[in-house]
Amino acid sequence: MSELGAAFLEFVDRVHAAHGHETDFWRLAASLEIPVAPGPYNSTVSLPRTVITLEESVYRSERTFVKMHEVSHALLRDSGIEAQLRWQTDSPEEFRAQVEAYCNYGAAQLQMPGPLLEQALRRYGVSPGAVLHLAEVSRTSLPVAMRRLVYGRLEPDAHRAAFLTQRSYVRDVASANIALDFGVGARVPEIALRQPDARLRRVPREYGAGLVLGTVAW
Repeated sequence: MSELGAAFLEFVDRVHAAHGHETDFWRLAASLEIPVAPGPYNSTVSLPRTVITLEESVYRSERTFVKMHEVSHALLRDSGIEAQLRWQTDSPEEFRAQVEAYCNYGAAQLQMPGPLLEQALRRYGVSPGAVLHLAEVSRTSLPVAMRRLVYGRLEPDAHRAAFLTQRSYVRDVASANIALDFGVGARVPEIALRQPDARLRRVPREYGAGLVLGTVAW
């Protein structure tokens, strides 16, 4: 992510810290004084007051990523970075794609703020255990937790990667300054032989059958 992206996540962290790094969506929205209501689609609008609407299934769900994504939209606008993105992108489609990417990163940080990430790293290091810890504590998906661990605070000199396999196929990959020689969809029957420097761990069956998490770092 660019310097602008790093600046946005620093803004998210400052705002989040001012609200106690609250990870419960409803308490965070209340602390931010953002009303939330069921609606026909997920959106964040200014009327001029910011209001979040959520599809009924999302509104009732215990999962928080989509909800935090909408909070990120409000923060991206408040930071002034959304306006900068509008000027820097060449088309409305590119602008929307950039905004959605930024808000996905922001949502992951709101779900798994700096103190939680540091706790996971102190306890497990850059390892599959850290990914599972983040996913369990924040009740998020493994791909989201993988990216939070890999990209961390977007340190430019970080060398980290994580991947998820299911039986003989690669399901997901996240990498920062490490070039893995396989990508999503690749068939890798023996991942331990293909990536001998990886730390591997079988994933509890509740996440899916035949899953293995791997991390690489130096």
